[in-house]
Amino acid sequence: MTTNTAILVAGAGPTGLSLAITLRRYGVPVRIVDHAAEPAGVSKALAVWSASMEALHGMGVMDALLEEGTSLHSLRIGDGDRELAAMAIGEGIDSPYPFPLLLSQARTERILTARLSALGVEVERGVELTGLSQDRDGVSAELKHADGRTETLRTAYLVGCDGARSAVRHALGIEYKGYTEPQTYLLGDVLIEGGDLDHRSIYVWWHNDGTVMLFPFEESIWRVFAMRQAGSGDEPATLAELQDHMDRHGPGGLSLHGPSWLSAFRINERLAEHYRSGRCFLAGDAAHIHSPAGGQGMNTGIQDAVNLGWKLAYVQQGAGDADILLDSYEAERRPIARGVVDAAAQKLHLAFGNGKVKTALKDLAVSLFGNIPAVQKKLQVELSETEIIYGEGPLVELGAPPRKPRRTDVGTRARDAVFVDETSGGERRLWPLLSEPHHSLLLFEDAGHSIEIEGLVTGTGDRLRVVRFNKLTDPACAARGRFHLEGPGWILVRPDQVVAARGPAGDLSGLERYIDCVLRSSHDSGKPA
Repeated sequence: MTTNTAILVAGAGPTGLSLAITLRRYGVPVRIVDHAAEPAGVSKALAVWSASMEALHGMGVMDALLEEGTSLHSLRIGDGDRELAAMAIGEGIDSPYPFPLLLSQARTERILTARLSALGVEVERGVELTGLSQDRDGVSAELKHADGRTETLRTAYLVGCDGARSAVRHALGIEYKGYTEPQTYLLGDVLIEGGDLDHRSIYVWWHNDGTVMLFPFEESIWRVFAMRQAGSGDEPATLAELQDHMDRHGPGGLSLHGPSWLSAFRINERLAEHYRSGRCFLAGDAAHIHSPAGGQGMNTGIQDAVNLGWKLAYVQQGAGDADILLDSYEAERRPIARGVVDAAAQKLHLAFGNGKVKTALKDLAVSLFGNIPAVQKKLQVELSETEIIYGEGPLVELGAPPRKPRRTDVGTRARDAVFVDETSGGERRLWPLLSEPHHSLLLFEDAGHSIEIEGLVTGTGDRLRVVRFNKLTDPACAARGRFHLEGPGWILVRPDQVVAARGPAGDLSGLERYIDCVLRSSHDSGKPA
């Protein structure tokens, strides 16, 4: 049997679900399949960071996520009976969501699945991708259903969001470069009695030549993370073994019970050599995998999906230059993943570096630097992913970014701002507008001098929305200041909330260039004569 769809998403984890939702927001037909018969019952990821929540805002799921999750309060670091540092979480994060949200991946997936269903798409489970081939016009995917039925699906584009063992990546022959950490790590989702733990704090504790990490989630569950001694083997983890690690290395007086998940595993630090092969793409764990230190894996995947989703939608709808849009995905996202993989490995080695000398150095470093606000802010901003910079690729080059961009320059994330609604006179926030499925053109004008763009935006359809700021809507120029504009000017923001182009009011050449290459329909001849 041969069928057709616009785009096939393989893998229904957070990355695949986010991609499918993004495509449906643009009205693009999509199918999403997963080889597993049921959603995973255990949760690999626990934290949703600020930049991911900014992206998820536009998907219409943040109210549900906030209702079920808990905002993280602090990170506490200690050695034996000494607390070395307590870092307040959220300090310095410039975002509508200036905190990480603690929520099990299973719940996150359930909320995303419900949202996708409301958009008219159901996850097809028990469907395995067994092969693929592609040509100039599309991709033929071979699917095997749970009842043994086979299907050849013809699709314009295929995206592999199917995890570290990605069938799509293997079929494309893309190398997954990296290494496996030599140590075996332990994980347990447990209940804890005793002590005085704050269930809105993460604990990183080292003592007696070992380290344990405690992550809270749901109502009362803790995830305990530890490392076996070298040469101890890969046999299954037990509650008794995890308790022994807690007794020797963690905060005192804690009793573990009621495990819902126990695991012994090795950590991989790997990055796909390419994110694109013709009409096929990789996203999420299929493209990158790393240590759980920092909790960045699911978040990086969600942001992959949002970055790729609007570009695929534009191309599918005949808007913009397909080569510029699709080539920009790997150019923008792969360097970010490279940085995340390296930073996660560094944090893992720092936390679990043992020995008396290393422990003494860690104690000294944390005591000296861990309580300095600037150091705390730097760490939290890095984890939040709100300060990422896209410095490469054809789409960024269209906007002519500065040599050393800062926040709200081309290739960086936009900021939220407060402005006055001209109709009601009440305050409004900018972020909901930036989260809609279109580009946003922010015009910052002086009184009596509007920026004329009417002829310039011909052919952009519903892919562009204009928001004007003037003495009525931005009387103190506070919104203008948020975007580092000293005088009248314009800022063009992409659907993934990244600044696409910007310039002064008297120079619209950069805006015209971007509109011609990205926003105008391919069948449109351009501006009227």
